[in-house]
Amino acid sequence: MSDLGQTMRQAREAAGLSLAGMAARAGFSRQYLGNVETGVRAATSEVVGAYERVLGDDLRRRLLLMATIAAAAGASEPDTAVRVANEIRRGRNGMLTGVQTTHATDRAIAGLLACNAGPVASLVKWSRTGTPVLRVNATGILAKMGSASVDNEAITVLQTDGDVRELYLTAVLTRVLHLPWDDAARMAEASAGTDSAQHVEALIAELNNPRDAGARWCAAVMLHRSRADATTAVTQALLAALRAEQARENLRTIGAALAGVDPLTI
Repeated sequence: MSDLGQTMRQAREAAGLSLAGMAARAGFSRQYLGNVETGVRAATSEVVGAYERVLGDDLRRRLLLMATIAAAAGASEPDTAVRVANEIRRGRNGMLTGVQTTHATDRAIAGLLACNAGPVASLVKWSRTGTPVLRVNATGILAKMGSASVDNEAITVLQTDGDVRELYLTAVLTRVLHLPWDDAARMAEASAGTDSAQHVEALIAELNNPRDAGARWCAAVMLHRSRADATTAVTQALLAALRAEQARENLRTIGAALAGVDPLTI
């Protein structure tokens, strides 16, 4: 049995649910979930998400989430995320002030803190005060909460805070375009675009990133900077993103890119 499958089974049993009961509530077959819990089948994000929804927001749910993160991001990510999330719950930001956090860590922290009003309020405050590293880390976590209203808070910071924008763009360009950090930083700082068709394709894909509203914003901005928004494929991608987007500020940014207007001027 895999560690993740065992954690899922323990979480289900702790909630007093049979495998059949979980299958009925989660929308998967009993046989399939049994194979996941015993490690015969890999646990996909959809299955883990279904378990989270059924089990609710309790300690077992957080343990399940940590196991999921461990499987997806490596052993160091969940440990860091849990420590940082606990600090944020206490109203402390010391662990967010030293080094820019990774995309995976931000996602993990956001998952641990989602729908928790106190930590979200602290992150909103920190995204606007303190060092650039603190501001970008707080913004990065907010952008991965999956809430349209919280997404708007994060995107507003990206629109108005040049230091945070450059750091966030650098991180996104490094991850999405597979650029060395220094090259990505020069591109972000110079407000430069890209003439690489491969890069444009990757940015189009990032317009649909459901787990990072900030990355979607960065993709729209970079496509405009590259003047790629004039091509048919990118225009169609922006139109599709416009239909799917929930965050008001991202809708404004995508609309500006479609109109050939610099999103930073709107």
